[in-house]
Amino acid sequence: MITPQNNSRPQAFSGFLEDKVLSRFDLSQEDFSFLSEKVWIIQKWGWDYQKAHDFQWKATQFVKENKSIIIFIFCTHPHCFTLGRGLQKHKIPKDLELIDFDPHLKRRLPFPLYEIKRGGGLTFHYPGQWVFYPIVNLMSAKTDVYKIMNWVLEKSKQSIEKVFGIQNLSHEKELLGLWYENQKLASIGIAVTRFVTYHGMALNINCDPKVVEALSLVNPCGLPGKTYTYLESLVKETSSHHDQVEGVSPLEENSLFWRFHNSFLEDLQSMVSSDQPFF
Repeated sequence: MITPQNNSRPQAFSGFLEDKVLSRFDLSQEDFSFLSEKVWIIQKWGWDYQKAHDFQWKATQFVKENKSIIIFIFCTHPHCFTLGRGLQKHKIPKDLELIDFDPHLKRRLPFPLYEIKRGGGLTFHYPGQWVFYPIVNLMSAKTDVYKIMNWVLEKSKQSIEKVFGIQNLSHEKELLGLWYENQKLASIGIAVTRFVTYHGMALNINCDPKVVEALSLVNPCGLPGKTYTYLESLVKETSSHHDQVEGVSPLEENSLFWRFHNSFLEDLQSMVSSDQPFF
């Protein structure tokens, strides 16, 4: 795992999160690192979804007051579903038919369900999925939520192309996300509160049989479960790296997960070192 080079604590950090506050979210100071005074990194694996969600809200309040600070949260979650306020069908082309979540299915779901205040329908998380939550003050960064979503998707696409040589990835489709041809590899949904972003992107890295079975019951983001694919599957099908997939557990040192994550972090470090804007 890559550790950001500059790990000295910015002065604002001690005023933001003391140990007793961090513990409420199942975090410790070891989960934080710093690319600079203004770019903070959190890496937390196997993070309870509700605690991660609650921490995001606290982070938005901090970034609202400390406008120049950006907090990038990288994590995984245990198996779960999340349900937003519903599909925004007025934004969807008329020739696409998306399926709303049936509330009667709640009792049949094999994983916990979290109902949250964001747009969109049902989504899913699991331990082999890479999750990225950017907490950004839009006014300070002089950007908007659509530019941030496109940046997250494009950077993820570039890392996959660079590390695994997979082509034909696109995020310039009518439906948001990172796609391989007609298969959805990553879902994205970023919300805004008082000009600060939260929520983010979930990239399916490892194929999980429990997830495949669960998706046969539901339609994440209004799409049939079979629409979704996994980086592991694409590497096996299309990449010369397929021989490095077999027998490697999701979070082993040389796994697909770490190779992608480390590449993504290296790109962030390079941008900070060369003083390039993110968005």
